[in-house]
Amino acid sequence: MAKKGAGLGRTVLIGVTGPSRRMRWAWWATRWHLKRCGADAQYLTAAKGFPEGDFDGFIIGGGNDIDPAVYGGDVSTSRNVDPLRDEFELSVLNLASERGLPVLGICRGSQLLNVHAGGTLHGDLRGLRKKTSNRGTLLPRKTVDVQPGSKLASMLDSVRTRVNSLHHQSVQEVGNGLVISGRDRDNIIQGIESAGDPLRIGVQWHPEYMPQRRDQRRLFASFVDYCLNRSA
Repeated sequence: MAKKGAGLGRTVLIGVTGPSRRMRWAWWATRWHLKRCGADAQYLTAAKGFPEGDFDGFIIGGGNDIDPAVYGGDVSTSRNVDPLRDEFELSVLNLASERGLPVLGICRGSQLLNVHAGGTLHGDLRGLRKKTSNRGTLLPRKTVDVQPGSKLASMLDSVRTRVNSLHHQSVQEVGNGLVISGRDRDNIIQGIESAGDPLRIGVQWHPEYMPQRRDQRRLFASFVDYCLNRSA
């Protein structure tokens, strides 16, 4: 059953960003999670232009590397960048800030959330891994320790979770107004969040690809509930 806030008169609407091209597996998986939580979703891309709609929150999805030029990084580490998408999603984050809307950043989205707040990234973290593998996997094979008392711990209902890993960039210096909420066994940042409201939360993994895990389903449900309560 679709969720509606008191006096809202409509279903919660979440804008979900993604690539303009390529197969949209992440979008389809994310839309499924949001649908089961009672929310509608609209796919947003640079090709479609600036979003129009009465949005209650945004999810910045995974995908290409972020161009190091955006955060003053080493451009020699860049691969498979999409400057138009960077620019577009930064404009979406500007809109979210102007309207005080909640944001969930997934993998690349978490990194961009940090860059938007003035933070920096590791352009290539492969040399930093000692206890964990650099091999990408959709399976929940890596452990993340979540900061007790954090928003992320509350949303997952856990201070430890198993996650997948499809990234070679990661958060380095945390941006203004953000705090670290999770790390992996190599101390690489896996979760960031806003110190206050509105909700800004980023996870370095892909929860949309782990519907079998209760804590990852809870992440989406908690985000939708936050958007619903804010709208109401």
